[in-house]
Amino acid sequence: MRILRLLPFLAPCLLMATDIQSYVVRLHADEQGTGQATATVVLTGAMPGTLSLPLGFPSPENPRLVEAPAGVGLECGPRNGMTTLRFHLPEGIPDTATLRVAFEVKRAIQEVQLGPGERTTLPANSRLFRHAFVNSQETAIGSYRFEFLFPEDMMAQAIREQLPKLKKAEVGPRVLLTQLDGHQAAILQFTGLRQGDDTSMVVEVVPRRRSFGWLIAGIVLAGLYLVHFKDLVSRKRS
Repeated sequence: MRILRLLPFLAPCLLMATDIQSYVVRLHADEQGTGQATATVVLTGAMPGTLSLPLGFPSPENPRLVEAPAGVGLECGPRNGMTTLRFHLPEGIPDTATLRVAFEVKRAIQEVQLGPGERTTLPANSRLFRHAFVNSQETAIGSYRFEFLFPEDMMAQAIREQLPKLKKAEVGPRVLLTQLDGHQAAILQFTGLRQGDDTSMVVEVVPRRRSFGWLIAGIVLAGLYLVHFKDLVSRKRS
């Protein structure tokens, strides 16, 4: 009953909350394992104040605001072992706004570390890329999407983890292997993240090997052609 009495006062507060329509992080790793990343947040119903968002990386380097309406500020700080982005939204911010943060990630792809006496079941030269994201803030996220673009000399071998499992209403897969801007990529996607929801993926990557199949086939066809041509020449001379 007390809650019903408070509803007229709570409703305006709920309506005033900034809505996070989408949150997209793209990380492109190079051959040395360093990644260039951007985090793009689309807001609707933006209101002045501080908006906090987890980044999903413990120690990104040189985070900077590269796109935002005038007057928006950015601070970064640690929380629960991860980095949190704190956007300061000014008075008069547009109702719909896009915020984009650029940063670098070192050692984006990890070597498989074995302890004394341990054996790996992974093939030789395999490496793992891990990403985990937890919505540690009160504000729900409409859709979260993480795009990992592989280095030029590496390719996906297997998806080792994709969490959480799809709900009945969701259309999968949770992790999609595809092409983005001419690069092989793995995409992690989750819709409707409330506070405490988490999602993660682990992708095994291996060195890309050039296929010599076409070269071998070409040599065989050339040999057959020469043998056949030799027979034709011999018949004409006879």
